Amino acid sequence: MKSSLTYSSNKAYWSAIFSLFMGVTSLIAAEFIPVSLLTPIAQELNITEGIAGQTVTAVGIFAVIASLTLAPLTKTINRRYVLLTLSGLLVISNILVALAPNYVVLLIGRSILGICVGGFWSMASAVTLQLVPVKDVPKALSIVYAGVSVATIISLPLASYLGEVFGWREVFFLSALLSVVALIWQFFTLPSLPAQTSSTFQSMFVLIKQNWVLMGIGATVFSYGGYHIFFTYLRPFLEQHAVLQTSRLTIVLLIFGMANCVGTFVAGFILDKRFRSTLFAIHLILLLLAILLYFSNGNFAFEMILVIGWGFIFGFIPVGWSTWITRTLADKAEIVGGLSVAAIQFSIGFAAATGGLLFDRFGMNSIFICAAFILLLAVILIKFCFALFTKVTGTLA
Repeated sequence: MKSSLTYSSNKAYWSAIFSLFMGVTSLIAAEFIPVSLLTPIAQELNITEGIAGQTVTAVGIFAVIASLTLAPLTKTINRRYVLLTLSGLLVISNILVALAPNYVVLLIGRSILGICVGGFWSMASAVTLQLVPVKDVPKALSIVYAGVSVATIISLPLASYLGEVFGWREVFFLSALLSVVALIWQFFTLPSLPAQTSSTFQSMFVLIKQNWVLMGIGATVFSYGGYHIFFTYLRPFLEQHAVLQTSRLTIVLLIFGMANCVGTFVAGFILDKRFRSTLFAIHLILLLLAILLYFSNGNFAFEMILVIGWGFIFGFIPVGWSTWITRTLADKAEIVGGLSVAAIQFSIGFAAATGGLLFDRFGMNSIFICAAFILLLAVILIKFCFALFTKVTGTLA
């Protein structure tokens, strides 16, 4: 664990951390805005909603590619310049989408966004470690990842409303404005961030040969997969199972996003004090919530408590797995960060596809059973990952 001190900062650059929070907010908002605007985009560009939805898939494909290749390809470049370049590309992406005269230009803009998503997330843990002392890393990560929760609120209920009032192109112009603010903030606050010379393709292959690292990546896949297999079909659940009308549905989604945001902030404080036990416990809690949802039998109040609890607990997962990287592989944070992002993107896509098949054939209860099974696998892998790490290194994560 000596390596974790090699790359950590002795000074806390909190303004830079909040600039990354703003970057995450603009990045994830841009990624998910089309979810609430598919119909008007499809109508204006004269394409089907299914084809318009492939712009989200394009982001995922390029995010995986960027997450695995950007760190090794830019191994000698100061991370300040890499992050500023990605933020600049985010502005360009939003403007291209807002001005897109046809589907091809729209797809190009979204593909550029995918590079930004994969590149940023692969470096998030390593950069955070360079901006604050080790003891403040969980707190800093909770601030950075809170941008995901805020972006969820922006990209779903708010983007849908603004799209109705002003039009979908104007929503993307507003998203571009948000990304300009992030770029300017980062330009003035990010210090020099030397590249990690260990970020090579060879280092990546060496890492995945270690059993405990593979178990950690596998646990990450099941962790995000178990959550997203329900989250992806949350709206159909609320509309069809809980029978919520549009106004009440919007309120529930807003509360869900706010609960997720609160969970992210709380995670930073708890994980800082009890990392291993907390990471293990939150997956057990999600497992229990999935089982309780299965047996809820249409009890509306009880179901809403469980759904909001689901959002709150998920706030711990991104912070938890990023903290795992900084605590166990600080000197390889960029490489393992890239592997982790690729694993997360894969798990989200696989969960959505599997959940869709189950939902169409067997209904919502099959989603809860599958989520519980996947989360059980995550719990098992987390336990073995920590046990092997301790055996190999002689230390606790």
